[in-house]
Amino acid sequence: MNPIIIASNTQDILGESPIWSSTRQSLVWVDTLTACLHCYDPKNKTTIHHPMPAPLSFIAEEPTGELLLGIGCNLARWHEHSPIQQITTAPHKQMSFRLNDGKKDAKGRLWCGIIHENLNQDSGFLYCIETDGRWRIADKNFTLINGIAWSLDNKTLFVTDSIKRVIYAYDYILSSGEISHKRIFSHFHPIQGKPDGLTIGSDDYLLSVLFDGSAIARISPDGKHCQLIKLPIPRPTSCCFDENEQYLYITSARLGLTPQMLQQFPLSGALLSIDLSEFPIKS
Repeated sequence: MNPIIIASNTQDILGESPIWSSTRQSLVWVDTLTACLHCYDPKNKTTIHHPMPAPLSFIAEEPTGELLLGIGCNLARWHEHSPIQQITTAPHKQMSFRLNDGKKDAKGRLWCGIIHENLNQDSGFLYCIETDGRWRIADKNFTLINGIAWSLDNKTLFVTDSIKRVIYAYDYILSSGEISHKRIFSHFHPIQGKPDGLTIGSDDYLLSVLFDGSAIARISPDGKHCQLIKLPIPRPTSCCFDENEQYLYITSARLGLTPQMLQQFPLSGALLSIDLSEFPIKS
């Protein structure tokens, strides 16, 4: 039995930002370029699609079940039973810039990246949006911010720059949200693909999908590449666990693939899942 299966064949152009919604008991993610939010119910094996008015970059869940949406340079709030409400706009809002990946820390701060559409070198910023709504530049000189994650003890923040093929690590103070001591946690050779979305397992190992690498890198807390999980798609984009770590979900992209490549890799653009009881990835 193949442990890697299609959970939902959405054929996303650029699937991104998977999160497990505890209030919905569902996996929620976006197709960035088609401006669609998907909600997959693993119990009923059904997917509901919610069209949005503009391309989405990321989603994060509030304790109330409302979703925070990154739309262009704007942050908005949405729920199935209420209309989209714009909350705030990034200080760097200007032509050709947009939000990219984003996640909330354990204190409820939202961390997100802003990138230039042309991926101009070192033009991007890492922002922290405080719980009172203040935007704070935490770091700069990124080209393509993607993965964001924290170690289990919340003492380390990980941030990916896909174009530079680097995952950075920072010392992190959860009480204040301050970061320091930036260093390279992991670096990837071009043949390995580009590190993209991140998640952390209960064993404190980092999982980084490798865009154009057809794999997920499982990296130990000291930064060593301990395992490579091969995938039947060339362009995975991000991953996350369900609430019990029974399944690992992987989003993917059809973006930039030729008709021949799509024929060779027909699962591209689907939401994939790995049954971890059938395919354990822990040591």
